[in-house]
Amino acid sequence: MIKRYAQAGSLESGDVLVQVAPAVADNLAVNIKSKVGPRFASSMQASVRAVAALLGVTAASIEIVDSGALDFVLRARVTTALKRAMEVAADA
Repeated sequence: MIKRYAQAGSLESGDVLVQVAPAVADNLAVNIKSKVGPRFASSMQASVRAVAALLGVTAASIEIVDSGALDFVLRARVTTALKRAMEVAADA
């Protein structure tokens, strides 16, 4: 369960900024802003949803601002932001 606003990452080249907030509705809303969005938005969306499912998150508002991050970076940043928002220890 998402308890508070949290973020991870940066706007530096090759990175991604992930912002997580409690859901307005009872669903997982993912908004992606990226220069390469038209080409990679569907795979980015799938990665974000896969990480959320792995952590048991079904309701949250997730904002992705991509600056050319690779998939493993995106997944790491989403994991960190979601755990911070859930107030879970980073090593859990």
